[in-house]
Amino acid sequence: MRSKLFLALSLLIVASMVLAACAPSAAPEEPAPAEPAAPEEPAEPAAPAEPEEPAMGLEMKNPDTYVVATIGEPETLDPSWTYETAGSAIENNVYEGMVWFNREDTGSFVGVLATDWSTNEAGDVWTFNIREGVTFHEGGTLEPHDVAYSVQRALLQDRIDGPHWMTLEAFFGLYTVEDLAIGDSGKEFADLSDDELVTACEAVKAAVVADDEAGTVTYNLYAPTPWFLAMMVNPFLGGALDMEWMAENGDWDGSCDTWVEFHDPAAEDTILFNQANGTGPYKLDHWTPGEETVLVANENYWRAEGDPIWEGGPSGLASIKTVIIKNVDEWGTRQAMLAAGDADYIYVPSQYRPQLEPDYGTVCQADGTCEAGAGYIQAWVNLPQLAMTPAQLNWNINVEGGNPFAGSGELDGNGIPFDFFSDIHVRKAFNYCFDYDAMINDALNGEGIQAQGPIIAGMMGYREGEAPLYSFDLDKCEEEFKLADVDKDGIPAGEDEDDVWEMGFYFQMAYNTGNDTRRLSSEILKAGLETVNPNFAVTVVGMPWPVLLNSRRAAKLPIYVGGWLEDFHDPHNWVQPFLHSQGGYGRVINMTPEYADKYDAMIEEAAALTTVEERRPIYEAIQLAAQEDAVNVWLYQPVGRVHLQEWIHGFYFNPAYFQAPYTYIYALSKGE
Repeated sequence: MRSKLFLALSLLIVASMVLAACAPSAAPEEPAPAEPAAPEEPAEPAAPAEPEEPAMGLEMKNPDTYVVATIGEPETLDPSWTYETAGSAIENNVYEGMVWFNREDTGSFVGVLATDWSTNEAGDVWTFNIREGVTFHEGGTLEPHDVAYSVQRALLQDRIDGPHWMTLEAFFGLYTVEDLAIGDSGKEFADLSDDELVTACEAVKAAVVADDEAGTVTYNLYAPTPWFLAMMVNPFLGGALDMEWMAENGDWDGSCDTWVEFHDPAAEDTILFNQANGTGPYKLDHWTPGEETVLVANENYWRAEGDPIWEGGPSGLASIKTVIIKNVDEWGTRQAMLAAGDADYIYVPSQYRPQLEPDYGTVCQADGTCEAGAGYIQAWVNLPQLAMTPAQLNWNINVEGGNPFAGSGELDGNGIPFDFFSDIHVRKAFNYCFDYDAMINDALNGEGIQAQGPIIAGMMGYREGEAPLYSFDLDKCEEEFKLADVDKDGIPAGEDEDDVWEMGFYFQMAYNTGNDTRRLSSEILKAGLETVNPNFAVTVVGMPWPVLLNSRRAAKLPIYVGGWLEDFHDPHNWVQPFLHSQGGYGRVINMTPEYADKYDAMIEEAAALTTVEERRPIYEAIQLAAQEDAVNVWLYQPVGRVHLQEWIHGFYFNPAYFQAPYTYIYALSKGE
């Protein structure tokens, strides 16, 4: 059975290579509606022909410009709304908060818009002294009330599936501002009175208090939050906005009478969708969706020459004057851009890394130690990633009005019913039908490990010394499918001609276009399912990043292959997003009530405790249960590499950066 699967997968990949060789380059795609028409299975390009060997020591082009060739793009440029890595990385160059990481140290922070800060003995009240002499890109002067307004606006905006589950949890012990407003009233949010809505807003304002005369902002938390500073480096909590400019341009003016008008907006419905006004070292020049985002150096940046952000760090105006972040889905095009010197950094999926190795020059490790070589590429290798990718199963697919991803929406061989993944035997079958070794060796180029559950290796709650519960086993996959009862008639599918084993199924599995690692992982799962039963059919669909996120939020995707990068270094930031019913991915998984209640209770119990000894066994129990219940197909935790031109200086590796090569461009420079 194993050799048959590898043959099927090989033929699938070869076919995609042949089709790709004949296909013209695709034009950039505009964001599409949440319900795209059923696309044809994409002919994704695999490894292109080897480019001409570049001369050692390329001629540096555009000495004042940093060109990034990557995949994906923002959903919006509103820092309060953004909760994905493409937009957050850009925003971190434009907006600033109270603190930033002390270079590569994820547990140490330096002041940015705050000169210093203090906390009370309990750890639930934080006070920051706001830096004077800082101006916004559009000319306004930063004052404490701007900082407080920015956080208040973010908490009240609180869009569905956004980042503010963790900020509201820190301030109020609740996951949504609607829950804060509802309180004990027993009402629906839409039925609250004006007075009740004003009361909720006033509670938010009392949580973040500015004193312009004293030059301070005070944050009053619900309970001690050890990861509070780590949250504040994120633009969704740290990005300071000019209150007066925002109001003049039509956004919330800070009045508690009007906040509901700005609550839970669509991405394009805030004034910061495609414009920006921060205090950072870079200003937004333009964002052309589907093509590029361009930043230019802020010539009025507040940081003085000789006043480095950290010891030995950058100071004064940004060295690189223009940043062009190009959306280039095709691997071969990105590779050619690097070889020609037209890109300073390119995104390289794991399976294509060996193609660049002959051209490695300087090779650096995560700790900054480097060895010189003869090639033209500055390669950073063996980089630990605080990230994990599962195939997320949707237990309650939204088929309202039709859903091409679920085919017919019926158990008729041409689709799957909305509750297909609510059957634990179906979920277990999918886990056994995935070839984890092929994923690690082929999709990850050997640089990664099989995930054990939602908690990453090396973190409290990871079951050290315990192998993941699932391995590639087509016999067990078949056994679990035959135990399923998808039509819920009480007869196992192996004995029921009207159930999934005999009827078969069809659905579409999604990944973000350009991420060939996720594409190949999707194809490995497709190959396993179609090998175990010829009645099973899966189409792997590449979708532009914003379109995929929109479809995911609408609960349209039966399976979504996409990962998580931590917001702060604690197991709570892994189990809550993946498994809690109010988590960013937990909402997408749509677990049935009994499972949702179980995980919510365990997660909230662990979060309420303070010592490692108390918390560890609960997180380990969550990790084990997430495997036993086959909540998802827990795929992989990767090891990263970064590929830059040799003329890029100042790079260092911080595993918490959203996109390591362009999350903090201020630290970089170009030179022969």
